[in-house]
Amino acid sequence: MTDHAAKRPKAPSYNQPTKNMARRRSLAHAVELLTTRRQEAAIVPADYPSRIKAAFAESDDAIRVATAPSCDESDISSWQAFRQEAVGTRSPADLTVAYLAGPEPSNDLLALLELGLRPENIWAFEVDTDAIATGLDELRSLGLRGVKFVPVSIGDYFVGTPRRFDIIYLDACGPLPSKEQKTTKLLVDIFRTSSLSPLGVLVTNFAEPDMSKGHTLETYSSLVAAYLFPKGFVEDDGVMIEGPPVHGYSAYDHEPCSEPSGDSVEDDDADWDQDSPSFPEEVRTNFSANYGSFITRQIMDIAEIVAPTTRITDGGLYKVLFDEDLAKAAARGRRFAKFNDDAFREDEDGSWHPTDVDMDGDAISESSMFSLIWTLAWLGFYPIDVNFRPPSSRVKEFAKAWKNQLLGSSPSKLSAEDLIACFYAWRHDETLWTPAMKAIRHFPYEQVMPFLCDWPTHEIGFYPAFAQLAYPAHPNIRETRRFSYVAEGKTTRMFFDVIPFDECRYVYDWLSATHLVTEDWFDLSAQLTFRFALDAIVKERRWFGDDFLYGCHVVGESDTFATAQLSQRLDLYAGMSSSVIQTDG
Repeated sequence: MTDHAAKRPKAPSYNQPTKNMARRRSLAHAVELLTTRRQEAAIVPADYPSRIKAAFAESDDAIRVATAPSCDESDISSWQAFRQEAVGTRSPADLTVAYLAGPEPSNDLLALLELGLRPENIWAFEVDTDAIATGLDELRSLGLRGVKFVPVSIGDYFVGTPRRFDIIYLDACGPLPSKEQKTTKLLVDIFRTSSLSPLGVLVTNFAEPDMSKGHTLETYSSLVAAYLFPKGFVEDDGVMIEGPPVHGYSAYDHEPCSEPSGDSVEDDDADWDQDSPSFPEEVRTNFSANYGSFITRQIMDIAEIVAPTTRITDGGLYKVLFDEDLAKAAARGRRFAKFNDDAFREDEDGSWHPTDVDMDGDAISESSMFSLIWTLAWLGFYPIDVNFRPPSSRVKEFAKAWKNQLLGSSPSKLSAEDLIACFYAWRHDETLWTPAMKAIRHFPYEQVMPFLCDWPTHEIGFYPAFAQLAYPAHPNIRETRRFSYVAEGKTTRMFFDVIPFDECRYVYDWLSATHLVTEDWFDLSAQLTFRFALDAIVKERRWFGDDFLYGCHVVGESDTFATAQLSQRLDLYAGMSSSVIQTDG
């Protein structure tokens, strides 16, 4: 060690027993999934279409029995071969990893080497000057050849290079979101630049914000409440239950000394609101659990909606599918957040009647179908409807910093709220669709596609066409593992998420491109093979959003075709027995 290094102040250690346990358990699960359990990492099992066909053949439903022979074994075998080529195989020595180095890069490096990875395939990133110097000294002392220690921002590296990694490990230490560390921006850039491999694992570690501070309590609990409230299903003590509105929660805190001032509809709503339990209060009361859920859901939405929308607009590829006027789409999307005052007219006798004007306000009446629109409206980024209250200036400022990070490093001239509005406008308004997409919209689904579970609709066509160009990544819910812990000598609770992501190209690319996809569907066997495979994606995300692929099931939920359940976040501590901390194979 040089004299200069010897004089360098000692950095805080990140080598506590519980932190080590969380690190090793998370990385072991990631490596195992991508190697010996790679087939389980892929969302759609290789035998899934075959199982559906077999179940239909044995069904007591005449339509299903009649449909089974229409799905040719040759098509299923062809799809299985296509899938296997996409999924492939890996050994630990084949895997590439990117991680945040910090002042002690050897902690993660040695854990990865013990799991069989090669040092040449491990990339560490650091921007802090002192941490760079300390980290380089530590790595030199190991005497390893081939280790990549790069003194740049990991986000800048993702944006600036075409390299993809099998595992990305973000031990951010800060909260999500963070104005200083820009943690949300980094997550968006990972998926916007496709820095994670088509079948890869994202490992994140975020800190719980200091809720003892009043302003932090207000800002974070408001964001978490606004984010989770419109979800169709949320976590509750390890199980998924219907969202807060179903259980009578109000989206707002009760206003002190609120008294009805008349007999208008708004006053009736305010009265009911005062009698309902407050969801923001529920978030504050059980902040750790709700914050942990927010982290997971935020990452998943970024991968499936936010980053793909940003990517497809950045490169102009959206014009293949949708009207080239993004401002027009954004304006249409904004209308989902506010009821149209001209949709009803009042007669002289005081009765109200609908006009021929669109009511709009869809995100208010069906929040789970427009969840991100609803969240952004609650936070004040769309015109305020009577159903929303303006947020406090403190919450608005905090939320603005978070919202701006949803663009990642995109050069888009549109705001994040407008890009998200575009996605929902594209999904729901066919006037924004190109002729090729309108052919998908007006395909004779009920005549050509057998009714097997849900009625077939254009939902089967919209997101796959979007996915072919936008490259979303779907979270593997079944294999997601989440931990929380407080390291020895620390007081801050940390939240580890280990989420496998699958781009499912073996499903989306099974179809011809947009202009020819409907011709594929007239081939009943090819159509059924696709629908059977797509069903596995639909089952995987059943409890995690109606924002796309709504009503695309071909087989009902059962033990054989189960919807994916998210395992409960496990609280780690150093005294756990070895039988508890083994990997989850």
